[in-house]
Amino acid sequence: MELTSGAGDAEKVTAFLTDNALPLFGRLDGDTFDKYMEAGKGLVWSLFPNPEGGADALEAMHRPVMGEVAKNIRGRYFVTYTDTEKFKEAIDNMLSVTEFPAIAIQKKAGDKKKFVYTGEMTAQKISAFIDDVDAGRVSPRLKSEQPPAPSEDPVKVVVGTSLEKDVFTPDRDVLLEVYAPWCGHCKKLEPEYIKLAKKIKKEELTDLVTIAKMDGTANDSPADAIDWTGFPSIFFIKAGTREPITYDGERTAKGLWKYIKKSSSKAQEIRERMERRKGSSKRGEEL
Repeated sequence: MELTSGAGDAEKVTAFLTDNALPLFGRLDGDTFDKYMEAGKGLVWSLFPNPEGGADALEAMHRPVMGEVAKNIRGRYFVTYTDTEKFKEAIDNMLSVTEFPAIAIQKKAGDKKKFVYTGEMTAQKISAFIDDVDAGRVSPRLKSEQPPAPSEDPVKVVVGTSLEKDVFTPDRDVLLEVYAPWCGHCKKLEPEYIKLAKKIKKEELTDLVTIAKMDGTANDSPADAIDWTGFPSIFFIKAGTREPITYDGERTAKGLWKYIKKSSSKAQEIRERMERRKGSSKRGEEL
């Protein structure tokens, strides 16, 4: 491919090189994955059942349709194909797709939000779906566990589909830990986090502050403001706001409790209640 105009324009040259750094319809596997992530553009995953002949046959079979799609969206997305048998588990984990054919769209490669198309596999239909994604007319497919049964546990369990309702509340602050079951730091934090939640419950402050957790490996966030790249990630969301504050202080019950008392939108009410309780009992003692 040649650059036929704008050769003297540095921005145009850079854009041209970026748009053509990877194939029009390219293989996505362990060797190329990082290249697509680093390119910083949107990603279209073409997920088709494997034919006899493997990946080479897959590419030849679907290039006519997906190549046309790629031309329509050049500059915004890279279009890929992958071995849906070899990478079946990874596709499920990353995209929540288990049945093929399907087209998965990430507005930016690696984005937790993905948009999945399973309709008629024609260039016109797929291109129209991508245009609808860009226009905000399609809702993302979110990975989520089933909402838990009502519980008296001091730490509230949040899942992807309940996050909006549970975390962005008009009358309660929420401390949310996003954890991974295999994470050593998360396991170390767990008893401290439970201790904090029990403190909130003991002081009868659960109507003001919710202590919550969500498995970040099994659930996606529907809110752009709540995003994580490591575990544990702790967010503090004040009542009536949609602007999470990332907590990076001491990961102990005492440190978290001190932060809540200082930063809470209900700080004055918490202090007043604590003073009233101290006047009648010793239950308001510090952790």
